[in-house]
Amino acid sequence: MGAVNPVYIIGAGGFGRETLNLYRDAGREGEVAGFVVEDAYGRPGEVVEGKPVFAWSAIGGWAREARFVGAIGSAERGRLIAEAERLGFGFDTVVHPTVLAGPSVRIGEGCIVCAGTILTVQIDVGPHTIINLACTVGHDSTLGRLVTLSPGVNVSGHVAVEDGAFVGSGAVIIEKVRIGEGAIVGAGSVVTRDVPPRVVAVGVPARVIKQLT
Repeated sequence: MGAVNPVYIIGAGGFGRETLNLYRDAGREGEVAGFVVEDAYGRPGEVVEGKPVFAWSAIGGWAREARFVGAIGSAERGRLIAEAERLGFGFDTVVHPTVLAGPSVRIGEGCIVCAGTILTVQIDVGPHTIINLACTVGHDSTLGRLVTLSPGVNVSGHVAVEDGAFVGSGAVIIEKVRIGEGAIVGAGSVVTRDVPPRVVAVGVPARVIKQLT
């Protein structure tokens, strides 16, 4: 078997370090060459969890065999992934070995799926989506590109979560509901009806409290 192309984790914060642990649990730590962060964070040159931290400004000179995985908050994640795409880099997907996923589940490139998650049947997970610890996603559901499910989110069947939506910890989304593009669902909310694009919805049941620009 030939050499495996190196993986760089975008972001060296809390979730970046958790993502490195995910690679460890999956027996893939050797693939991770380090973290990469924007220069403004002041961490290039440091060593975090035994891995070096590189400056984002340097990646333009790297070999295009390098792969990235985005382990930071949604808006920033999308911007940096778009820049890496523009430069011609590829992306890696990492799934924790405890994840239960049916054979009809499709997971896009650049995704991170954390420990204890259950994905049942006929589920599409779009590119660069993060499914955090102990989430459940029911049958015939779709998660778009750059979606974030925080720990303990429960998604029922026939749900659509559109691109860039963020769902807070412990939220419940009942069946046949659509979460609009770029919407934010607050932690602990129970979503019983569609959430429009680019709004904040919170509560039990969830109600829109703010329009996002």
